[in-house]
Amino acid sequence: MGFGLLLIGYMFAFLATAGLGPYIFAGLLLGSVFMFFGLKELRKYSPVFIYALLGDVLLFVCALFSASAWALESFTSINVGIYSTAISFVKIALCLFFEISMLYGIADLSKRVDYPDTRQKAITNMIYVGVYNAFQIFTLTPIVTSLDGANKSTTLTILMIAQVIYTAINSFLIFKCYAMICPVGQEDMPYKKSKFAFINKFREIRDAQDEKAIDEMKNYYENKLRNKNTKHNSKKKKKKR
Repeated sequence: MGFGLLLIGYMFAFLATAGLGPYIFAGLLLGSVFMFFGLKELRKYSPVFIYALLGDVLLFVCALFSASAWALESFTSINVGIYSTAISFVKIALCLFFEISMLYGIADLSKRVDYPDTRQKAITNMIYVGVYNAFQIFTLTPIVTSLDGANKSTTLTILMIAQVIYTAINSFLIFKCYAMICPVGQEDMPYKKSKFAFINKFREIRDAQDEKAIDEMKNYYENKLRNKNTKHNSKKKKKKR
């Protein structure tokens, strides 16, 4: 459906780049390609994914500019300080736009397939994204850049940890969508057999547990309805007497 590719791309673009430092553009370039094809597929089921698709393309272009800045700084004597700082601010804005758009798309699709919990989590994650990006902008202000080595390093470490946490939360949400949401008409299709026996065994156990839970719930409500009818009939008989 597209969530699989979106998850792979998102993890490359945001989660795996947390410790890449100046080479963050590499993960963003690779991740944006995967996300493009995932979002292109998801757009078939929710047209609002077009905004995330646009954001992904812009992120790819931004990553190309970051790569050019890195190349100029590494292989020439050209000073790219201002150029690099400008790209950093643009990247923050584009990441914010992309992630809000992606989460909005997930919320819209969840509403269409009647998954209110997933929709609510997508909306909640938008708040996390906003808080993180506000903190990231703060680290680029003179207040932080003028700090001494130890304090600046601590601030950047907190930023990296925050990035890992919020991207992990978003990754889990995308994975949940991958596991739960499927195209119309494929709800009852069997799983495609995995090459790994333990995965197939796990699926069989989980399906058996789900079926048992459904049967138990069905029996519970049937017994409850039966008892209710019995009490109702008993009251009727007493009134007739």
